[in-house]
Amino acid sequence: MSTHKEYALIAILATIAVVGVVPAFAQWQMLPSGSSNPVSSENTPIPITVSTDKAVYDHNSIIMVSGHVRNPYPGQQLTLRVSDSSGSIVQVSQLTLDNNGNFGTKLTTASPLWTKSGVYTIFVQYGNQQGTSAKVQFTIPGGGATSCDPNQLAATLNDEVYCISYSINGGTVLSGTLNVASKTLIVNIQANDDGQITLNIPRSVLDSKNGNNDQSFVVLVDGEEKGTAIETTTSDTRTVIIPFTVGAGQIEIIGTQIVPEFGTITALVLAIAIISIIAVSAKTGLRFTPKY
Repeated sequence: MSTHKEYALIAILATIAVVGVVPAFAQWQMLPSGSSNPVSSENTPIPITVSTDKAVYDHNSIIMVSGHVRNPYPGQQLTLRVSDSSGSIVQVSQLTLDNNGNFGTKLTTASPLWTKSGVYTIFVQYGNQQGTSAKVQFTIPGGGATSCDPNQLAATLNDEVYCISYSINGGTVLSGTLNVASKTLIVNIQANDDGQITLNIPRSVLDSKNGNNDQSFVVLVDGEEKGTAIETTTSDTRTVIIPFTVGAGQIEIIGTQIVPEFGTITALVLAIAIISIIAVSAKTGLRFTPKY
C-alpha cells in the first residue's frame, strides 16, 4: 500500500471515530420515549433494544436505562452514547452484558454537561462491523436550547444557552452572558435592597485554575472588585456567594477557563480514535512512516 493511501486510511478511521458514524449495514431500532416493551412489527426478536424507565426527566434526575442483545458474543461489550438537544455528546460509556444478553445502567441529568433542555437521545451499539444498534429518546423540559428552568440563569454565548442554577435575595436576576475573550460570566441584576446572589457554576462552563489547582474567581460588582465573595467547590461545580448593595446592576465573575472548544467527551472520543488507529495498525501492519 502506498504512503498516501496509508495516510488516507488513517484520516478516514479518525474521522469515523470522532464523529461517531454508524458502521455500514447497522440495524436501527427506534423506540418510543420511555418504552419498556418494544415489539417487532414482524413478531421476530429485535437484535438489540434499549429503553428508559420514564419519558420525561428534570435536571436533577436518575435515568434507569435497560436493554437486551440477542445472541451476544461472550466477553463483548456494548457502547452507549448520549447526545443533547443540539446533538452534542454529553456521555460515552462501555457496558458489559450479562449471560442472557441483558444490560443496564444509571445516568444522572445533574451532570454539568447536561445543561440544555429539550430532547436527548441514547444510542447503543453492539459489535463492530455489521454490528446492531438502537436508540431511545427522552425529554428534559424547558423549551429546548433557548431556555432554562425558572431557578436557572440562562447565560448566552453566541447562539448557545448555558443553564446555571442560582438563588438571590434583595434583588432580581435580569440576564446573563458569557464572554470568551475575557473568560467572564456577566450577570445583570436589579438590586432593590442589600442582598446576595448564589451561583452554582458548572466547571464545564466557567472555571478558575492555577495549573492543576483551583484559584478564586475575580468578582466585580459594577466594575469594582469585591473580596467578600465566598466560594465552595466540588469536582463538577463551583458555588460562589456574592453580596451586593442596593442599586447594584452588574456582577462579573472572571475565571481562567470558559466553555472549552474541546470538552471532556470530545477528548474521550478523540482518544478512542487514536486507539482504533493503533489497533488497526497492529493487526494489518499499517505503517505510519514512509517505507524507503
